[in-house]
Amino acid sequence: MLKHRKLRGYVLPTLYVIVLIVIFGAVSLVSSLMQVNPNYLYSVDVIKDVTQTVVETVEEPEKIIKPYTSEAVRIKTHFYDVNASAEDQEQSLIYFQDTYMKNTGVLYQADETFDCVAVLNGTVLNIKEDDILGNVVEIEHTSNLRTIYYSLGEVNVQVGEVLSQGDIIGTSGENNITDSASNLLFEVYYNGTLLNPEEFYLMSVQDLNE
Repeated sequence: MLKHRKLRGYVLPTLYVIVLIVIFGAVSLVSSLMQVNPNYLYSVDVIKDVTQTVVETVEEPEKIIKPYTSEAVRIKTHFYDVNASAEDQEQSLIYFQDTYMKNTGVLYQADETFDCVAVLNGTVLNIKEDDILGNVVEIEHTSNLRTIYYSLGEVNVQVGEVLSQGDIIGTSGENNITDSASNLLFEVYYNGTLLNPEEFYLMSVQDLNE
């Protein structure tokens, strides 16, 4: 006959201890792998957090705004484009003292006085009064980009003043080439060359830096 043998009293506690050691070792190994290689982390919440961080760090290109804020402003005379049709070129001429002149900017008008604002950050480079075009403010935005505001009424800035985009430079005013009392003639110089302001507004600062 087989004899039943009782396990000694220390056997079961020893087995429990061995099992605990194995479990603890496995947990420690997995934890170490996760610290060494973060790719083991596949938490949905972590992926969402990373994606959100990447999206938030992508900045929109800086946009150029128009030199006025009023919706009542209209174009009186367009920029003279040498590549435009003869009809468009004719509409881009300024008549003054029996002489037709090519418009080097865009002449804006409104029935009422409107605010004229900085299209980009910049520094006031020059302020003067022109016998024909009235008060003039020149702003330097970068070493190769300048904008000039003609026919201003009030001038609210000083030479050397640092401006932020949208700051009010002055108000629309009079000149000797129109009968209107509310004008703004706006010019853009990039690398010393005149740009069509209406095309300039569609560009970004990145475009100008390329």
